[in-house]
Amino acid sequence: MKKRPITKNKEPSLEEALLAFRRKVSGILRQEAEDLHCSVSQIDTLSYIADKGNPTMKEIANYLKITPPSTTAIIEIMQKKKLINRVSNEKDRRTIRVTLTPKAWKFFKELHNRKLDIFKKMFSKLEDTERRQLTKILNILTKD
Repeated sequence: MKKRPITKNKEPSLEEALLAFRRKVSGILRQEAEDLHCSVSQIDTLSYIADKGNPTMKEIANYLKITPPSTTAIIEIMQKKKLINRVSNEKDRRTIRVTLTPKAWKFFKELHNRKLDIFKKMFSKLEDTERRQLTKILNILTKD
């Protein structure tokens, strides 16, 4: 197998830099999830429920791009941790909505603050002008 020659001082492309940044952030967030005794899927679920209010199980499955049985497994674990409540629809018992408990809201706020601290630490390496430029670029890229 041939090894690629190592080129000195070659700057990564924008795409490579973005992928590296994403990997680094994902790794940090994965470690945070482990420290909080949750899976990344549980944290994604928590964030989605916080954003949507009281989504159905089907909406959560669609958001996570997983099957309804997999969603049920995640929700059951979160229910045992007293992070969510399941609420049946009185008119259609098949429809289950999910809400966050007060414990989950506290947990979610703590997680949000930890994420902000991670980003502040990462971006503290930038000069003020670089931070403003990056903010402007990210705002452009995230507009619909």
